[in-house]
Amino acid sequence: MRVADVSRALAGRVPRTRPAEALTPAAVLILLRDAPGGAEVLLTRRSNSVKDHKGQVSLPGGVVEPQDADTLQAALRESAEEVGLDPARVRVLGRLDDYTTLTGYHVTPWVGVIQSFDGLAPASAEIERVFAFPLAALSDPARLRRIPADHPDGFAEVLVCDWDGEVVWGATARMLLGLLEVVS
Repeated sequence: MRVADVSRALAGRVPRTRPAEALTPAAVLILLRDAPGGAEVLLTRRSNSVKDHKGQVSLPGGVVEPQDADTLQAALRESAEEVGLDPARVRVLGRLDDYTTLTGYHVTPWVGVIQSFDGLAPASAEIERVFAFPLAALSDPARLRRIPADHPDGFAEVLVCDWDGEVVWGATARMLLGLLEVVS
């Protein structure tokens, strides 16, 4: 899969939205680039100094703040704060369906493309590591595990993908798999 495939799949697609109810509104950026092996996404590993999701692999993003005009602005602002991303470098392709987490967040995932991940690195104490993750890893049965669980969105399993010493799982893995499903 290439970034052009993602762009075509998201063009004109209307994402499923849902009311935030009593959940905390948040937004993430699925930041893609083309690599020789196919599309890659920028992931972070959160530090142990954060309130939620200590040491977990995540997409850049966070809580929507009152000064954010919308969820896209929140995703771009958080990405700038966490990994030093200049929003002017991003071409926004669209967004995926809303997602709720077991930890009480209502997440809006935005998808964007960038030429290169060069210059992106931990830019705050919240982030310990920044790395590229090949989306194809989620299609590799040797890497992807499915653990039975109940989820408010109706999922009957938690996805876990081992890659390069990292564990991509939960909401992050589910949103990335959702992207793959939209493209296919």
